[in-house]
Amino acid sequence: MSTETPEPDGRPTRGRPRSADSEQAILQAALDLLAEGTELGTISINAIAARAGAGKNTVYRRWPNKDALLVDALASLNRPLPAATGQSTRENLILLLSALITRLQDTRATRIINGAMAAGLEYPQLRQRYYADVVEPRREAMRKVIRAGIASGELRAGIDPDTIGNMLTAPLLMRSVEGATPQGPAQEVAAELIDVILYGIAGRPD
Repeated sequence: MSTETPEPDGRPTRGRPRSADSEQAILQAALDLLAEGTELGTISINAIAARAGAGKNTVYRRWPNKDALLVDALASLNRPLPAATGQSTRENLILLLSALITRLQDTRATRIINGAMAAGLEYPQLRQRYYADVVEPRREAMRKVIRAGIASGELRAGIDPDTIGNMLTAPLLMRSVEGATPQGPAQEVAAELIDVILYGIAGRPD
């Protein structure tokens, strides 16, 4: 028998209400399989559902296919980006870069994402979807802060926001691929790297 649950505007919708606990269990099951080294090509909806203790139909009510489920599972390893509430471009860059550093310090999450992205070379649709749905919004948040810094005069005109964003994130991502975890409080690590980019290797000007 179906039940009805109201939409935010008060209209009823038919079908079983979605269970947040069930959804989380399914995402965690997918992550557990990836953490155990299960190859992307061999992970199935059936295997994920069985690990989560859910029915296959429950999975398909939320995700149309395996790629969509895996992208959401990988996305769940990234915390929401903080709002750019700093008083300067430097402070806002520290806020954004700290979110990446915090995730990189979660070695399990980093191992899962790095492994999935490496394997994703054989599954370009999944890889492209992850970059479009997860990575690109974070890059755009970084670009927005840099563009605001150019507009305010804190950063010089004519610099490419993508280039600056890559200069900030690439060293951290490369080290994570090599198995090196950023050590220390995330904001301090972020500040050290950002200051090198902002002020150069000669140091902060007087």
